[in-house]
Amino acid sequence: MAEKNIVIVGAGFGGVFAAKSLSKKLKSHKEYNIILIDKHSYFTYMTELHEVASQRVKPKHVQEDLEHLFYHDRNVKLLTAEVNGIDRDAKIVKTTHGDIDYEKLLLSVGGQSNDFGTPGVKEHGFELWSMEESLEIRNHIENIIGQGAAELNPEKREQLLTIAVVGSGFTGAELMGEFIEQRKVMAQTYKLDESEIKLILLEAGPQILNMLKDRKLADKAFKYMENNGVDIRLNSRVTGVTEDGVIFKDGSTLPTKSLIWTAGVKAKSFISDWGFKYGRGGRIEADDYMRATLEDDTPSEDIYVAGDTLSYVDEKTGPVPQTVEGAESSARAASYNILADLGFGKHKTFAEAVKYHGFAVSIGSHYTVASLMGMNFSGFFASLAKHGINLFFYSQIRSMYSIFNYMMDEFFRTDNGRNPFWGAVSRLGNVLWTTPLRIFLGLFWILAALGNLGGLNDLFWQHGLASFIEIITGAGLLLGLLTWPLAAVSIILTIVAWATHGFDMTHWFLILSSVALMNGSGRGFGLDFYLVPLLQRTFGGFWYGKAKSVYDELDK
Repeated sequence: MAEKNIVIVGAGFGGVFAAKSLSKKLKSHKEYNIILIDKHSYFTYMTELHEVASQRVKPKHVQEDLEHLFYHDRNVKLLTAEVNGIDRDAKIVKTTHGDIDYEKLLLSVGGQSNDFGTPGVKEHGFELWSMEESLEIRNHIENIIGQGAAELNPEKREQLLTIAVVGSGFTGAELMGEFIEQRKVMAQTYKLDESEIKLILLEAGPQILNMLKDRKLADKAFKYMENNGVDIRLNSRVTGVTEDGVIFKDGSTLPTKSLIWTAGVKAKSFISDWGFKYGRGGRIEADDYMRATLEDDTPSEDIYVAGDTLSYVDEKTGPVPQTVEGAESSARAASYNILADLGFGKHKTFAEAVKYHGFAVSIGSHYTVASLMGMNFSGFFASLAKHGINLFFYSQIRSMYSIFNYMMDEFFRTDNGRNPFWGAVSRLGNVLWTTPLRIFLGLFWILAALGNLGGLNDLFWQHGLASFIEIITGAGLLLGLLTWPLAAVSIILTIVAWATHGFDMTHWFLILSSVALMNGSGRGFGLDFYLVPLLQRTFGGFWYGKAKSVYDELDK
C-alpha cells in the first residue's frame, strides 16, 4: 500500500501536540507517516524563556529533544530543515532538504517578536521570542552588570546598571519578575547595592497586563513589582532605540544599554507570500475547522493552521490567544478534522474542541497571579498552579521524561532560593557531608546480618535470604554503589522489622537516614560518581533514543 504523508511544519506547542495526537490515532494504520519538520532538533518551551534569560534555569530546561519526545512513536518521522514554500497544486512542501509531498498539511510555525517598525529595536535592543534571543539576553545582562560595577563615571555607571523592559503583557511581566530575583544575585556577585541595579517596565498604555479581565489580579501584580523596586512607567510610548538608550514619544530619553522588547507578537515573516489570507500580525486566517483560508476567501481542503500561525475569532471565546492552551485547542481541532478527512472520526469545529482552563502569570518564582477554573488567586498556590499547567501539557504529550526533568529543574535543582519554596526543597546541598552517615548505615546493616549488634539483633530477621539482603545493602551503601535503590531497600528492611518486632526509635533513625542518602550521597567518595552517569548514558539512550543536532528520518 502506498504511503501517505501528514506533514506538520513547526515543532512548537501546536505542532508537537498535533503530532502526538495524530500518532496515537493512526498507530495501527501503517500507510500514514507523520512528518514533523522544524529548523531545530528540539522543542522549545516558549513560555519559560524568561527563566533562561534571567539565569533561573539552564537553557536545556526549556529544550526537549524531539527524539526523546517521539522515540516510541514509530509513525512519526523527524526532519531538521527550513521550509521555503508550498506548492498547493502539486501538494508539495519545499524545504532545504528537498520537496516533500503531503496528503494533509498542518502549519504551526510559531511567531516572532513584533517591534511595529520602531527604529533601532533590532540594532540596539533585545527581543525574547526564541532560544537564541533568550541566550543573548542571558549573556548580555551578566556582562553589562559586571561592566557597570567596574565603571567609576556616575552617569555611565547608571546607564550600564539600568535594565528596561518594553511591554507589560505576560512576557514582559514575567521577565521583569525574574529580573527582580536575578538582581539580588547580581548585586551579591558584583558587590553592588541592590538599588543600584534599576529595573524599569515601560508600558505605552494606561495599565499593565491588558489581557486580564480581572483588574484586581493586574493590580496585585503591579503592587508586587512596585514593592520590589520596579519603576513602572505607564503611558510611556517608545518611538526609538539608540546605542545610548530609549527615546519616548514626548522626546524624553532613558539612558540604558539593556532594552528588552516584549511589546508584541506576529507570525513568522517567511509565510507572508504563501498565498493565504492573512489577518492581524500576519497570521493565516482559518475557518471554524482550522482550514487555512486562501486568497480568494475559500478554505483549503488539505491545509490546516494552529498555534501562533493562526488568526481565528471564536464567537464565544474570542480571538485564539497566543498561549499554550490556545495552541493546544487549535491543534486539537485541526487533528480532529485531519483524521475526519481521512475517514477516522467526525469533523469538529474549534468551539467543540476548545479547552481553556485559565492562565497563570508568574512574577518571578515566588509570586504568581492566576485565574483557573473560574477562581482567581495569587501568591504561593498560584505559583504551584503555574507549574501544574506546564506539567499538564507534558502529560498530554505523554512525556514522563519531561515531567521528571521539569520537576527536578524547577524544584530540586534550583540555585539562590528561586523556586516557590524559596529553595527549601532544593537538593543542591553538599552531599559530601552525608558520606559519614552513609558509611555508618552501611556498617550497621553488615553488622546486623552478622549478628554483632548486641541488643539490637532482635530488631531484624537474622537468617537466610534476609541476612544476605542486609549484607548486600550494607556493602553497597559502604561503597556508595547504587545508593538510591539500596537506601530504598534499607527503608523496606526497617519497615519489615518494625512490623515483625514492634516499634523502636531506632526504626525512625534508620528510615530518615536512608531518605537522606537518596540525595545523591553515593557521589560523595562513592562509586556512584562513576556508575550513575554511565547508567544514564546507557539506559537513557536505550529508552529515549540518542539526541542529535539534525534529524533526517524520512527513510526510517
